[in-house]
Order: sequence, then structure tokens, then C-alpha cells
Amino acid sequence: MARDARQTAAPATGEDSAADSHLRFIYAALLFATAGGFALAIWLPVQAALGHMDVSWLAAAQVHGHLQVLGFAGLFVLGVATKLAPRFGGGRLRRPALVNAAFWCLVAGLLARTIGQPSAAHAPFALLMAGGALLELAGATMFTVSAALTLRPSVAEGAPNALLMLSGMAWLVVQATLGAVWFSQLALDGAGVLRSDRDGLLVSVQFYGFLLCVFSGVGLRTFPSFFGMPQPSVRLGYATFVLLQGGLLLWVGGSLLVLADVEAGWAIAAGQALVGVGVLTLVSTFGWWRRETRFAVASQPLAWPLRATLAMLTLTGLLLGVSGIEALARGGAISGARFDAIRHIFALGVITQGIVTMAQLILPEFASERFVRPPRRWRSGALASALVGAVVLRGFVPLLG
Repeated sequence: MARDARQTAAPATGEDSAADSHLRFIYAALLFATAGGFALAIWLPVQAALGHMDVSWLAAAQVHGHLQVLGFAGLFVLGVATKLAPRFGGGRLRRPALVNAAFWCLVAGLLARTIGQPSAAHAPFALLMAGGALLELAGATMFTVSAALTLRPSVAEGAPNALLMLSGMAWLVVQATLGAVWFSQLALDGAGVLRSDRDGLLVSVQFYGFLLCVFSGVGLRTFPSFFGMPQPSVRLGYATFVLLQGGLLLWVGGSLLVLADVEAGWAIAAGQALVGVGVLTLVSTFGWWRRETRFAVASQPLAWPLRATLAMLTLTGLLLGVSGIEALARGGAISGARFDAIRHIFALGVITQGIVTMAQLILPEFASERFVRPPRRWRSGALASALVGAVVLRGFVPLLG
């Protein structure tokens, strides 16, 4: 594995380099984050403080979460996957026209839902909301087809990292399918707020099905070499894959049964525990706690933010595993407050911090400073400190009550 951004990001083929299809995903992700997700993150609390909390506020809150998870993190991860999938598959990006079409469908779908959901009581906006969900399903499906064709050689050989990345794309389609069905039903009812249990399931599939599995596939291939660990055995990679996928199937299947008024809380708790154990199995291969690193000199300042990211991933796995086992033992479910805290530890500590750190390690567009002059070391420390501080306030404090 390459040891700095110049090596890691070097294109595998001329065709892959000419496409540069990952850039549009990255730019769109940053635009959705700044103009949509972060702006709503400021506006919503202000409106709540002023007492302006009505149905449209609740709809806007769900839009904010969707923009942050799929508009920012989702598009960014898809951009990175577009760059890395040809390397993991040992060839070139297959069906790039599908990737281009997927990009426009996803962007149009996100915009349609953002505009339509807060005013879905009016028929034209309800139609826009449902159309946005259907466009997201089309985009997710097309991207997954291209990813499957690109990763097929490695998947056929049984490479665990390729299996994990492809499983993440499959979960992207699953959540898009659920969203298309549920938002179409909302549109028919003239409503604009998704039930909290359905919304929570969608977010869980997006986080732990899509984002976690893609992150795991990338990490299994890259992180051990960063910290001087031997490449994980294929059996350990398979164990991670089976634990994560088995846990997710139990978790999602049990949640769907509960939505249908069937008692299946045990399946949800067992699934969450298995996902936690899968995460701990994964991070055991990384060696992030080791003092030794194999970062290039110019990349050394990024070691600490990456350590912080993987420490938060370890904590996420530990909390999910322990909480799921406790819930299973008492025949209940993880409390809403604890689960929300775990989700924010993962969202801020792993996804947000991981995106910022890995972008500088992998993508030349974010690593250009290191090519011309030594990077300023204080910025990486400030980044890790700020995001860990946010995790403490939003994750640990609620856990302590």
C-alpha cells in the first residue's frame, strides 16, 4: 500500500485518470454540507429557541439529517469509492456512464427532497418529495451496478476488502428502496414527516450498512500498513464481513418486523451486538495504538487525527456490543438516549473526522500542500482536538446522563 497521498492517489490507468469522476461527488458533497446541512444546523436550533417548532420544522430537521448523512458523507464516500474501486478491483472503472448518471440522479433527488419535504402538505411539493426519493433509488442502483462490475475480479477471488465495499453499496440500495416506499406513502397521505421509527431505521442503515461497510473495506486494505501491522489474514477479513453482515441482517430484519407489530426486539439487540463485535474484530487488525507508523514524512501530522478516528471507531464497536448484549439479556432494547449518543460518536468521531483525514491522505485535491511545502503540524492536532471535543459534548455527556 502506498505511504503518502502522491503514491496512494496515483491513477491505475490513463482511462481512470481521464474520467476524474470522483471530483464531482466531492464538490457536490461540500456544497450540500455548507449550503444545506450546516446552514440548517444553525437555523433549526434558533427556530426552536424562538418557539417556532411546527410540522415544517420537524420535516426540515429530517432534511438536515439526510443532507448531512447522504448529501455530505454519502456523496463524499461515493467519490472516494469511485477513486479506489478500480484499484481494489485490479482494473478500471466499469460503466463510467452509469456513475455519471448516478451522480445526477443523486444530486437531483437530494435537491427534490430538500425542497419538497418541508411543504409536502401541498400536492406539488409532495410529488417532488416522492420523486426525489425515487431518483435517489435510481442513482444508488446505477452506482452499485458500476461498483459491482468494477470489483467483480476481487470479489470472485474472495477478497474481504472488496466484499465489504460492495456490501456497503448494497446497503445503500436497501436504504434507498425503503426511502422510496415510505416517502411515496407520505406523499399519498399529504404528510411531510416520516415516523421516527422509520426515520431511525433509515439512518441506521445509512450509517452502519452503507458508510461503515465502505469504511471497513477501505480500512482493511490501508490502515494496517499505516501502523506497521501485517496484512490481516483472509479468515479474519471473512470473520469481519460475516459478523457485520449477519448483525445488520438481524438488526434491519428485526426492525422491519417491529414496524409490522411483530415482537422482534431480541433480533435488533442481537444484531447490534454482532455489529459491535464485528467492528472490534475489524479494528484489532489496524494497530492504531502502536507507536510505530509508516507514514511518509509529509503525512506524519495526519497520524494523530487518524488515531483519533480509529479510537472512536473502537469505542463505537465497544458501546454497540456491550449495549446490545445488555439489551438482549434483559429482553429489551438499547435505550433511545444511549443509542443516539453512540450514533453521534460514530457520526462525528468516525465519519466526519475520517472523511477529513482520509481525504488528505488519499485525494490529491486535498493533499496538494504537502507536495510543495511541509504542512503545518498544528492544524492536524487542532482538527483532532475539535472533533474529539464535539464527540465528548454530543456523545459522552449524554451517556453520563
